[in-house]
Amino acid sequence: MSASCQFYLDQAALCAKSAERATLANQRETYVRAGAAWQALADREIDITTAREKRDAEKIARQIEPDLVAAHSDPIRPEPISLLDAASGGETR
Repeated sequence: MSASCQFYLDQAALCAKSAERATLANQRETYVRAGAAWQALADREIDITTAREKRDAEKIARQIEPDLVAAHSDPIRPEPISLLDAASGGETR
């Protein structure tokens, strides 16, 4: 988790605690709204980070895939010998 995301979550928690301790209704509402805003920022940061990590993983997979295909491809095979050629010792007519 990034430092900014952790900061957003800490601020949301602080607002929730402040809302619980607030004696006035308007103060409580202000803290609740502020806490929701901080939580929305944290959620957005998490979504962005998740999407970035997924995009980076897909990019790496696309770069590695051709290498894997090349590494696992069959070596060049010689032309198959027909049964007639095998019977004649491989001589061509």
